[in-house]
Amino acid sequence: MERPLNSPFTVRRAEPRDLAGIAAIESASLPWATHWTGDSYLEAPGAEKWAWVAESGSGIAGFVLARGAADEMEILNLAVAPAARRHGVGRALIHAALEEGAARGAICVFLEVRASNADAMAFYARLGFAVSGRRLKYYREPEENAVLMARTLPAK
Repeated sequence: MERPLNSPFTVRRAEPRDLAGIAAIESASLPWATHWTGDSYLEAPGAEKWAWVAESGSGIAGFVLARGAADEMEILNLAVAPAARRHGVGRALIHAALEEGAARGAICVFLEVRASNADAMAFYARLGFAVSGRRLKYYREPEENAVLMARTLPAK
């Protein structure tokens, strides 16, 4: 399920060889990106989980991690390398996740974003997500509230 973008990037399923690149992007994106341990990107007890990376000739440019349960899907983490931001990488990664969720029977998708991350909220709003609630003191390091965002998926 490899997808070339209208740029020098390709979106594909994450593989064990991608974990170092994912960790580097995650580290460069703190505190916005949620911290996960390496193998947790590829394994998830109790839930379907899938991950993609956007790749260029110079390596991993971004990643997304999502999981599904019943007819719902959650975007767990999305981050793009600083040099690759605002080039369509995040949008392509989210579209890959949404396509997978819809193909697996999800009818809605949700995510949490730090309340102070206005850029992320605007990004998700452009992709059809709307604010659906808040989680108080959800994030750590630093402690912060989460804004819940959700959208429906077209039936497959």
